[in-house]
Formats: sequence, C-alpha cells, structure tokens
Amino acid sequence: MDIRKYNHTFSLKGRTRGMAPLAAAGGAILLLGLVGCGRGATGGGETNDEALISRRVDSMMVIASDNGKPVNLLIAPLMEDHAYAKAAFEEFRQGIEFVGYNDSTGLEASRVVADYALHWTARDMWELRGNVVVTGEEGQRLYTQQLYWDRKIHKIYSNVDSKVEEGPDVFIGEGFEAEDDFSRWTFRRLTGRVSVDTAPGAGAEPPPVDAINDSLQ
Repeated sequence: MDIRKYNHTFSLKGRTRGMAPLAAAGGAILLLGLVGCGRGATGGGETNDEALISRRVDSMMVIASDNGKPVNLLIAPLMEDHAYAKAAFEEFRQGIEFVGYNDSTGLEASRVVADYALHWTARDMWELRGNVVVTGEEGQRLYTQQLYWDRKIHKIYSNVDSKVEEGPDVFIGEGFEAEDDFSRWTFRRLTGRVSVDTAPGAGAEPPPVDAINDSLQ
C-alpha cells in the first residue's frame, strides 16, 4: 500500500448551507492527513469490492473556504473510502465532527459530532450514529443516536428517540425532521415537553412559612 502525506487544495463549484462541510461557492477545500491507497486481494487472489478499502486517511481535516473566509470544517481521526463497492461509500469508524461558520461574521454557527458516520458519495447521503449532537446557531441542540442527512434536499431526520433543547424548553419525541440549518424542525410524534425556568434566582426563594403549615394540615 502506498502511504504518503496528503495536502491538497482545489477549487469547487456549488453552494453550501446548513451543516454541509465539503463544498464552498467560489472557494477551495484543503485536505490534510496521512493517506494510504491501493487495491489488494482478500485471499486466494480474489477481491471483495464491498469490503475493499481504496483509500485511507488518518487524522483527516477538510477545510472549506470562500474568498479566504472559513465556511466549513470536517475533522475525523480516520476515513476509509470504499470506492469499489456497488454503492460507493466513505466510512468514519472513529467518529466525525463538522463545524459550520457564519458567512457574515466568520464565527462558528453550527457543530455536529458523532461516534460513527457513513457517507454514500453518489447519493450525497450521510448517516451518523452514536451520541449524535447537533448544535445550531441560536444555541438549540439535538441529541439522538442516529441521524440521516440528505444533502440533496437539505434535510436532516431521525427515526429513533431524540431530544431537542431550545431555550428553556426540552422536547422529546420520535421522527425528528428539520432543515439542515436546524430551522423549522418538527417531531412526527412528540412524547414529552419540559420548560425550565432559567431566570436568576428562579426557584431559590422558599415558600412562606404559613403556606407550608397549611399544606401539612
């Protein structure tokens, strides 16, 4: 297997939005990492294209920029490319992290972390698994164990139990769906909602003594 240091910048066409980490309009992407590539046999001289790893990148970092401003960042300890599979995919067995930046301010606008990820390259579909956390620009957060991200239609969705924290409210439900910039989100079935009073001193003052005595009678 050929192992070499990978450091390459190239221009892209397209438009990013939401969590999209891999494209930038009129910009460029910088990929850093240690790459290995090759096509070998699984045994007996035969190859198993589904399991074959065509490219491996350790300590992967993908930086998308637009006119010198950061747009998106992808970080992964390991990426394995299965380009010879019938449905080509990239596998991130050691977790992944996406960071999106605000176009105007250049500040962090969103963040996504997961313990495991799959990316089907032809469909541009992602599946994130294990301790998935999505943080939006307004501070809202989604917690789930599985999340799908269809970049072609700019949607994220989950079919398992999920939790959304938005301001003082916590929502729990099944069938989460939202725009991939975390706007207009909804649950197919809402199973719980809790509102937490976050005002300073809220709940800190004890009730009057007379009210306690009345409740004991």
